[in-house]
Amino acid sequence: MIVKGLLICFTGIDGAGKTTLSKELVKSLEKHGIGCKYVYARLNPFISRPVMSIGRLLFLSGREIESKGYLKYYVMKRAAIKHHSTLSGIYVKILLIDFLLQIFFKVKIPLKLGKNIICDRYVYDTIITDISVHMNYSVEKIINLINSLLRFIPKPNITFLLDVPEEVAYRRKTDIPSVEYLKEKRWIYLDVGKRCEMILIDGCKPLEELKTLTQNIVLEYLREYG
Repeated sequence: MIVKGLLICFTGIDGAGKTTLSKELVKSLEKHGIGCKYVYARLNPFISRPVMSIGRLLFLSGREIESKGYLKYYVMKRAAIKHHSTLSGIYVKILLIDFLLQIFFKVKIPLKLGKNIICDRYVYDTIITDISVHMNYSVEKIINLINSLLRFIPKPNITFLLDVPEEVAYRRKTDIPSVEYLKEKRWIYLDVGKRCEMILIDGCKPLEELKTLTQNIVLEYLREYG
């Protein structure tokens, strides 16, 4: 099957299984003659790294969750951001410029060259995990920001939202500070996923079942629109 310029994304909270399933989908599609490239597409700080270091000093580091407790950390961080509202606005703009540049080279150019890309995380994860939770954005503001960025970067053909209970995700990962941290993000992901018409996938199902499910959804999409 000759397919060019296909963009599929996996999104969801930490520990949902995005990396594992996205890599498995690459293998599955290649067995069907559809060459794919795996791309980790969440913001990987480069030009924004110094700014993020300053941001940690101004807005508190995530590592402080353990020492302060999540609720106290949450209140203190929101207060710090409100106090430095101008700086926080500049901070977000620099992060977004960094992200857009990375997506241009990682995703946009390869798609233009006819590559098929499976993204482990994408704009949704950068906005929700790296920006909105910290900046206390409403879901409406998150959606508006995502839509604004999708004017400049490729819109996925298919987006899978992997969802698991917070307790399950917390057990799967060793670098998550608290269950409360996941709870805050999970409801945002579910709301954004519904509004953005993502395909909701139960990440608690066996891997083989998830591999078959996602593969069949992609093949069905290609039969209909390819």
